[in-house]
Amino acid sequence: MAEDWLADVRKYVADADETVVSAIVKYLGIALRNRDSSLVSFSDKKETDRVRENFLKKKLGLTDDDATLDAAIASVGERMKEDRTKNRVTVYYLLAQHFGLLSLFGGVAGAAGVAGAAAGLAAAGGLGSDADADEDKAPVAPLAAAGLGAGAAVAGAAAAAPASDPAPAAAPVAPATPPPPASPQTAYTSGGDEKAGGGMGWLGWLLLALVLAALIFFGLRYCSKQEAAVAPAADEAVVSETVPPATDATATAAAAAIPEGAGVVAADREGKPMLTVYFDTGKSEVSNDLTAAASAVKAYLDANPAASLAVSGYNDPTGNAAANAELSKNRAQSVKAALEKLGIAAEKVVLEKPAETTTTGTDNSAARRVEVTVKG
Repeated sequence: MAEDWLADVRKYVADADETVVSAIVKYLGIALRNRDSSLVSFSDKKETDRVRENFLKKKLGLTDDDATLDAAIASVGERMKEDRTKNRVTVYYLLAQHFGLLSLFGGVAGAAGVAGAAAGLAAAGGLGSDADADEDKAPVAPLAAAGLGAGAAVAGAAAAAPASDPAPAAAPVAPATPPPPASPQTAYTSGGDEKAGGGMGWLGWLLLALVLAALIFFGLRYCSKQEAAVAPAADEAVVSETVPPATDATATAAAAAIPEGAGVVAADREGKPMLTVYFDTGKSEVSNDLTAAASAVKAYLDANPAASLAVSGYNDPTGNAAANAELSKNRAQSVKAALEKLGIAAEKVVLEKPAETTTTGTDNSAARRVEVTVKG
């Protein structure tokens, strides 16, 4: 689907970073092929929950409570309320900017990113100027912004030192390494004798040391948050928004990507090729990706005439259990029919009902699947 993602983002951020937009498009990968999954519905709680869990927590590595993250999502939705099509790329760009984490996608971190996020919140009505505004309506500032704010507050305290302080006329230049804090104790024991302690000249050095300590502290926290976040892919492979847990029954190769909607992932299990076919919610149509992905399975059957394929359908735990069971069966039958169209003999494709067709404890996108495994 041809879409000018950069132009859409720049409707909200005039100087949006093209590198960041390209990285987000690459991260979303196959999700952007489908019109429905390329948009975000802010009125659908399941959808906003998925944005919070998959993007904010897994991708950006945020550890804020759900209420804080939901408030950030809601502020972006309010900002885009006049836009009929709320593109997922634009939503994710605005959220990354809001939390000062555009650098995860190759953007410039720091004050510029925080200022952009603050401007976006102000435009959406998220930042009020009334001193008596309700606390539960005030947005929580991202960690990077909090760090800069703390540094600015300490620096402001230093600037507010009394004018009568007999410090040198010219402000001291901060050395590369702060001096050892020995003078404060001396000043406290000098008994107010200006000749002995130099008045309150030690206060400027104390405040300078506090500023440096605060900047180092918040700088280390910001860096550790970046390291904890999932780094963007460095190669040309399609990167998916959701990665299954290592203990999930669908785990195959470590780099296998799970599409958000319909798609096919080819991998190996115990040295034999397998396919995992994913589906859109409530659908049983097989993705066209199956044609290319099934080549390894066909080659294995050609080389091993005694082998066959077991096809098992699964569904997510939402909705009616009986309807879900029927949907699992329909999906398995659709995959069997698609494999036969690719030239695999019907007797080689066997429908096999798993012990549990409903998958719990994993992302719903990963649960809506059919597994094709080699037997023999």
